[in-house]
This record gives sequence, C-alpha cells and structure tokens, in this order.
Amino acid sequence: MLIKEYRLLMPLRVEEYFIAQLYMVAKASSEETGRKAGEGIEIVKNEPYEENDQGMPPGQYTEKIFHLKSRLPKFVRMFLPEDAMKIYEYSWNAYPRCKTVYRNPWLGDTFSLVVDSLHVQDKGTLENALGLTEDELRKRKVEFLNIADDEVKMVKGEDPTTFHSEKTGRGPLAPDWYKNTEPVMCCYKVCKLQFKKWGLQTKVEQWGQYYGLRNTFIKYHRKLFCWIDEWYGLTVEDIRRMEDETQKLTKEKLEKSKWTTASNDSESFEEEYE
Repeated sequence: MLIKEYRLLMPLRVEEYFIAQLYMVAKASSEETGRKAGEGIEIVKNEPYEENDQGMPPGQYTEKIFHLKSRLPKFVRMFLPEDAMKIYEYSWNAYPRCKTVYRNPWLGDTFSLVVDSLHVQDKGTLENALGLTEDELRKRKVEFLNIADDEVKMVKGEDPTTFHSEKTGRGPLAPDWYKNTEPVMCCYKVCKLQFKKWGLQTKVEQWGQYYGLRNTFIKYHRKLFCWIDEWYGLTVEDIRRMEDETQKLTKEKLEKSKWTTASNDSESFEEEYE
C-alpha cells in the first residue's frame, strides 16, 4: 500500500470551500460526462445519512460510478475487460471531514483506494490531521500542493496566476501567494492506494497517486478557484438543486453517448463485412 498525504493550500475560508467544492464537482461532472462516448460520471445516490460503518458523523452520502475506458493507462486496460473499466465511488461528506472509498467489483480485493480529508483554516501545519496510526505515519509521505505552480500544465481560463475575481478581489496568485495572502486554508488529504497484483503493484500505485490523485487534485482545485465568481454567494439549497439537475443531465448525456458508441460499432461492423 502506498500512503500519501497531500496538503493543498487554497485562498479561501473553510466555510466558503464547502460550497465551492460541491459546485465544482457538480459542474465538472456535467461538463465531462459524454465528452467521449460511453465515458463520464453516473450519480447513483445523493442523500443525507445518519448512521454509517465508516465512523463518520452525520452528513451527505453520495454514490457514483465513473465510466473510464480511455482514462485508464494502457497497462491497466490490457487486463481489464471493457465492461469492468469502471470505478465505484462511495462518499461520506460530514464537512469539514470527508471520507471517500473507491472500488472496482471486477478487481475485488485486488484494488483499494481510500481518501480521507479534513479542511482547516491553516497553512498545512498539522502533523497528523487525520489521526494516522504510528505504522501509517512511518509509511506516509507528505507533499504540499500549490495551484499556482506551473508543474502541472495550466488550462486556458483556469489559470490562477492570471485569474482575478470580480466578486472577491482575489487573484491573480503569485507562486508563493500563501506567504502573504489572506485567507489561506488547507485541504488535508490522506490517500491510501493498494493494488495487489504481482508485477504491477508498484507501477499502478505510483501512477494512481501521481496522475490519478495528485495532479487531479491540482487540476480541479484550479477550476474551483477560477469559478469563484460563479459559486460565491450561493447557498446549500442552491447547490442541492444544482446537484439534482446534474444527476438528471449526466444520466441523459451518458445514455446518449452509449447510443453513439453502439451506432459507431454497428457501422464499423457493416463496413468490415461489405
């Protein structure tokens, strides 16, 4: 198992981030679903919860299916059947604490990913924010993530180093913005990734941590910040309405893209045997 703790600093207040994260997830889910045939996010459940087996306080439970296909690296696709290229996400959001578990039924116990998060109004100074055991602390590697660092390629319109918020006056962000900017908060994310398959374990765990988690956290938190004028001032009720609309829209887009796939496959079959 590879354990990484990412400490991602954001120019936000903790209470703002709650709305910002929900907005970003809903908008990004809608934008990316159906972009490629048969790929996207299927929202199965989004409901309040009280009791759970994860040791989490009451909050909001979501269950999603990520239809991946082309997003998986070739060395993973080579041994997975096409209908198994899915990741099931189970998430308990008791903000400022969140826990998300990822599974793949076809892989079973071979694959396990757990992301435990805590959001704090500090600059990443807590040494054990998520209460890891002594053994886990010995295995853990800590890395600070900076959305203004250009190590991960910037996307036009989602570049914190050029973006300026009209509503809040925040931005653009200098590379060392967190040293003299207020507010500053930290998203502590402990990611435990395990892939028990001989010959592939190290490669998959390293790829998953770097590309699947680290770089993805940076990419989507850039969106979150650069969309601030869209979500700033929204209420939880506004977000829940948006999530309901997103659930319906993503389902429609995913189904439509599957029909596109089936149509293309049929045309290819006919061309091959004409």
